Amino acid sequence: MMSLQDGFRPTIRRLRILVPPVWPVKVRSLPLTHVDGDCTFLHESKSGPHFSIRVNSKIAEETRVSILIHEWAHALSWGSGTHRIRDHGPEWGLAMSRIWQALVED
Repeated sequence: MMSLQDGFRPTIRRLRILVPPVWPVKVRSLPLTHVDGDCTFLHESKSGPHFSIRVNSKIAEETRVSILIHEWAHALSWGSGTHRIRDHGPEWGLAMSRIWQALVED
């Protein structure tokens, strides 16, 4: 069973295997000043279309894992990145549920 204490990097690896979004995801942990984390779809990138997730490295590991899961749900719910949906609407809630179900059952 997954725990928020499993660690940031192991959780990234598990998410990539268990619940991969349509496009690749690049995750960075770095000092952020105004947010704890964010997810962006970059369709015109040198490395090709992908989701970029940033998580604030200044916060506790367990909180970073929680934020990573939250932002990963955005990548899942946005699908192809071709249309925007409400950030925390029903699609996001279903994606969050799918992630937790996969992590707990793993």
